[in-house]
Amino acid sequence: MPITLSSQGPFYRYVGDEWVTVAVTYDDDGNRVTPTVGASVLLPDDTSSVVTPTEDGTGVWVCRHTLTVPGWHHLRFVASGTVVGVEIAQTNVESVPTSVDDGWPDTSACLAYLGETSASDAEILDALTAETAAQRARCRIPPAYPADLRQALLRRVARNLAARAVPVASFTSFEGGGTSARVPRTDAEISRLEGPYLRRTVG
Repeated sequence: MPITLSSQGPFYRYVGDEWVTVAVTYDDDGNRVTPTVGASVLLPDDTSSVVTPTEDGTGVWVCRHTLTVPGWHHLRFVASGTVVGVEIAQTNVESVPTSVDDGWPDTSACLAYLGETSASDAEILDALTAETAAQRARCRIPPAYPADLRQALLRRVARNLAARAVPVASFTSFEGGGTSARVPRTDAEISRLEGPYLRRTVG
C-alpha cells in the first residue's frame, strides 16, 4: 500500500474542532518517500475545501482542517510522481451548544450553584473552561444541551475548585508524620448524570 491515512484525536468531532489526519507515503520497497501530494475536504454541502499537507519527516504528511459545519466530511489525499495513490478519511461533525441561550452555564450560573464561595470570577471561568473541555472529551454532547449534562458540568466546576483548595499534602508535628488530603478522582453523581452520554470505544 503506497499510502496509509489515519485521523488523529477523538472519533466524535464538533463544529470548531480541528480535524487532523496523517498520511504516510511509501515506495514499492516499503521505504518512506516524498512524492507530490495534495488534499481536499468534501463538505456536507458537496463543496470542497483545499487542504495543504505539511511534511513532518520523510513521507509523513499532516493535514489540518477546521470544522465549521455539522455533517459528514471526507478528506481526499492524493499522491503522484514517485508514489501514485488516493486515500480517503471521513469524520462526522456535530453541533454543540455554545451559549447561555442553549442551556450552557456561564460564570453566573456557576456562582448560583456554588453559593457562598471564595473563588474569584477568573478562577470560576478557568474551571468552567477546563471542565467544559473535559466533559466534551468524555461525552457526546447533543445539540440541545440536556439538563443532566448541565448539572454534571456545574458539579465538575465545584469539584475542580474544591480540588484547588486542598493541598497535595499537609504535615503534622506529631513524630514528624505526614497526612494527605485530596478530592476523590471520581464522583458518583457526575458519573450518573453523564452515564447515558459516554462515548463508546469501538474495537
